[in-house]
Amino acid sequence: MKRGKDSKSLWAALWREGFTAITLGWELAIPIFGGVLAGYYLDRWLGTGHIFTLGLLTVGIAAGFYNIWRFGQRMEARQREIEAEEQAEAEEQEHP
Repeated sequence: MKRGKDSKSLWAALWREGFTAITLGWELAIPIFGGVLAGYYLDRWLGTGHIFTLGLLTVGIAAGFYNIWRFGQRMEARQREIEAEEQAEAEEQEHP
């Protein structure tokens, strides 16, 4: 089977999308895990039951979703830039 330029660009796009999905997972999971871990050790150290664990879990969830939202904003801005470049190229080809 012959692999051409289209095949390479398809694989590159698939890898890029896969890494994006992995990145999103980590951006959500790490703040949640970090909040629970920090809360657990604070509760053990201060003897406060589960107050810090639950509180920092909530903060971790909020931080994780904020990271996802911010990632979406960056991707949206990147898409607008690509569309603007494509439109400029189309206009340039239309009016040489």
